[in-house]
Amino acid sequence: MKHFQRIYVLLILFFYPLCHYGQERINWIDFTQLDSLLAISPRETLLFIHTDWCSYCRKMEQEIFTKKEIVQLINKRYYAVHLDAESIQDLAFDNSIWRPKNKRKKTGQYHPLALQLLQGRNMIFPSLLRLDAEFRLKSIRQKYLNSKELAIFLE
Repeated sequence: MKHFQRIYVLLILFFYPLCHYGQERINWIDFTQLDSLLAISPRETLLFIHTDWCSYCRKMEQEIFTKKEIVQLINKRYYAVHLDAESIQDLAFDNSIWRPKNKRKKTGQYHPLALQLLQGRNMIFPSLLRLDAEFRLKSIRQKYLNSKELAIFLE
């Protein structure tokens, strides 16, 4: 009997990753791609501003942004861009190079592009910005959104 239990556990461990194989995912793009995509084929943009330490951000990425309905809605209607608000990378966007002040990642030291996009609002994570085809802010939500709230926000 113990032998069958071991085989059963091994089969589960082997086949579990296959259950997620082929699962649809959001087509996240970066800012350099966004510039050219908006020039060629304008559409709305969904911007997800997060940090590495934000547990609600990770929860949204793992639980909400993996739901089939949400993934399909975002991929169909939006260019999806995520931005680490504390990134230390130079970002090219809108004919400008956005450089962070520090070259070391530090909590509370925000990237200038994140500050510009939030237009003087407080840094609250996660922040979701919905921008029109001309990259003008349509709406913003600065909190964790469950799948129903996110679907309403995206409609």
